[in-house]
Amino acid sequence: MQNIPKNLNIKSPPKPDYSNIYTSPNYQIKTFGECNQGTYVKIYIPEQPYYKNDHIPQAVIYLHGFALGASEIYSTHLEHLVKQGYYVIYPNYQRGFCEFSGCLLKTILQLSEEILHPFPISPQTWINSAIQSAINAYQQVNLFTQNVDTYLFGHSLGGLFALSWNYYAQNQVPVNMLPKQIVVADPIPASDSNIPAFVRSILNKVGGFKDQVNIQETGASFNVPLAILHGNEDTVIPKQDWVTPFNQFIATNYKKMYLSFTDQHGYEPMYANHEQATIDTSFFPDCLAESVLDGVGRENNLNWRYIWYALDQVIRFGARADELQFNMGSWSDGQPVKPIEVYL
Repeated sequence: MQNIPKNLNIKSPPKPDYSNIYTSPNYQIKTFGECNQGTYVKIYIPEQPYYKNDHIPQAVIYLHGFALGASEIYSTHLEHLVKQGYYVIYPNYQRGFCEFSGCLLKTILQLSEEILHPFPISPQTWINSAIQSAINAYQQVNLFTQNVDTYLFGHSLGGLFALSWNYYAQNQVPVNMLPKQIVVADPIPASDSNIPAFVRSILNKVGGFKDQVNIQETGASFNVPLAILHGNEDTVIPKQDWVTPFNQFIATNYKKMYLSFTDQHGYEPMYANHEQATIDTSFFPDCLAESVLDGVGRENNLNWRYIWYALDQVIRFGARADELQFNMGSWSDGQPVKPIEVYL
């Protein structure tokens, strides 16, 4: 259980002023596909696209975590990206749970549909659904007719899918849908990683997993700069679980794994857990989110100066993903927030 800090009068760093990079504050959202078929995709379209080198638009394919398909879970990060003038493609590659319902029972039923279809569970079906939805999205906004810089961001299972994108997509998509760089938050190294025993027993009763996605197989196709943004207190995928996959299976030489740390010096505290990339997990009560998801999604300094800023450095400021720098700011009493460290 997350503890409330004693220093309630000490405030965390304020949200940065993004006015200088929000060059497209207005945008449209279009949706295509069917939620209950795993083909639903939400497209964020900037009113004033940002062009690098005066003629190349920027696009981000954003891949959600396991059973976290509702875009509200990441909403302000998605908005942060489109307001910078980027096209943002958000496929819900599983079935159901495409938006918050406001009813816990309905949410549980939607999550059950999202997790348990098709039978048996096929992560390869999910990643191929994400690829096809992204292809559809690029066609809908005419991105295939021009040069486009594509970047991938993924959280948890979506992080694994981002790391495996080239392996599955390279023979399916035009070259401008292959990523220039990839940033992932708290990814899992295999699609069946660290599933709780009671969940695994349920899944086995309905056919279990087939067609696994595993970085041990897909990492050989990885050939672009990579940043893994992990939390030191992630109990779903403890940081040490990445040592062997990172060093032995991810082929690129331009890779780095960064590590954030929980800081409870003041209010609100920052929890460097598996949900540090999410901003809203209110579809579950907080106590349930902490036990099932390993944390409660809140937009805070870990988003602004770590998760968000990593992708900002790569796209907006042209940094290479393995050469990122972070300044986490200071609490209101002047004490520095615990810094980001390089783990691998």
